[in-house]
Amino acid sequence: MELSAILLLLGAALALGWGLGFSARQRRYQETSGDRDTTAVKHRLQLLFDNYSDDALDRFVHSLDVNPETLSLHISIGKHFRTEGEVEKAIFIHQNLMSHPELPKVQSEPVVYELAKDYKAAGLFDRAEALLKQLVDSKAFGDKSKKLLLDVLELEKDWEQAVDTGLEIDFRKHPEVRIRVAQYCCEMAEIAQSNGDHIEARRNLGRALSTDKSCARAHLCLASLYIEQERYRDAIQQVKLLVSLAPEYFTLAQPILLQCTELTNSFVRYREYLMQVYRETGQVNVMLAVFDSYMSEGLESEACDYLEQQTVENPSLPALEALLGSRIKTIEGKGDRIWSSLADVIRKIQQERPRFCCTNCGFAGQQLHWMCPSCKSWETVKPFIEYDSGR
Repeated sequence: MELSAILLLLGAALALGWGLGFSARQRRYQETSGDRDTTAVKHRLQLLFDNYSDDALDRFVHSLDVNPETLSLHISIGKHFRTEGEVEKAIFIHQNLMSHPELPKVQSEPVVYELAKDYKAAGLFDRAEALLKQLVDSKAFGDKSKKLLLDVLELEKDWEQAVDTGLEIDFRKHPEVRIRVAQYCCEMAEIAQSNGDHIEARRNLGRALSTDKSCARAHLCLASLYIEQERYRDAIQQVKLLVSLAPEYFTLAQPILLQCTELTNSFVRYREYLMQVYRETGQVNVMLAVFDSYMSEGLESEACDYLEQQTVENPSLPALEALLGSRIKTIEGKGDRIWSSLADVIRKIQQERPRFCCTNCGFAGQQLHWMCPSCKSWETVKPFIEYDSGR
């Protein structure tokens, strides 16, 4: 009797196990089949999109119900057209979604965000701005909307609003926004300075430096402002502070330093400072600035002796070009043409080399751009620096 009961229980357990296994296989098959069906649908939709007509698109979108299950499909269709440059059709699809009030607010937020991106792509910045402002308090889309709003305001050159929006973004999560906000302040400062409003210019430059203390543009603009006010020593201190924070900007600071040095007749202190910077950085352009300071003071012999010594100790094309240029006028006879031709070749090589390079995308050029023309990032275009051979 006990044996019969045990066999009966064992048989029931085997049957139950087989039943559960069969059920699981069925579910897996259905899920796999469903995935295949979804993939097939997407493939067919892609085929439709590649061969659509306006009337076919209109009928398809209107025939597809708008509900939480099909919402992501509608959004994907809109994204597809925007990516392909069909912005008007993307707007049409997302506007069609917006016209269905039965969608709950949480599910309407991605539609608003996508429509804002459509408007931005179409150049309808005011509409994009209005939609994004609706999302700035959203938990899911708040940060994304603020960053996209920042892009829109930047395109509109609405610098004041851009600053206010940027300050609402967490710099710890998005450190690049700190740089952008400082640049917006510099934009407003330059406008104020061009209008002769030095007080407003200084206020905005102060905002820039309080946001990003190493903002090279703000330091240079403030030094320029001091020169206009004949505060030459303040201008010198400002660019020295910049060089201490970011030595790579010496090339931009040096003309201001030299101008203030000539106006205050402080060549000795200027040269001492340059030699200190050269010892610390080894930048060839700093060595050339020492040479130029001798020349500006009329000490041509000392300038050539210094440059000749540096050229021997730390060979570089810029130093050799400067040395040849300074020595040519002292050479007589046929050798004059040879040395002059050699100097011209070196000068041409130097001129063809880029003066500035973007550290983000590699864009190179002869002019400084605070916003890279290629990757549109702020303050990534830096002066091209050559170091002496001892570094």
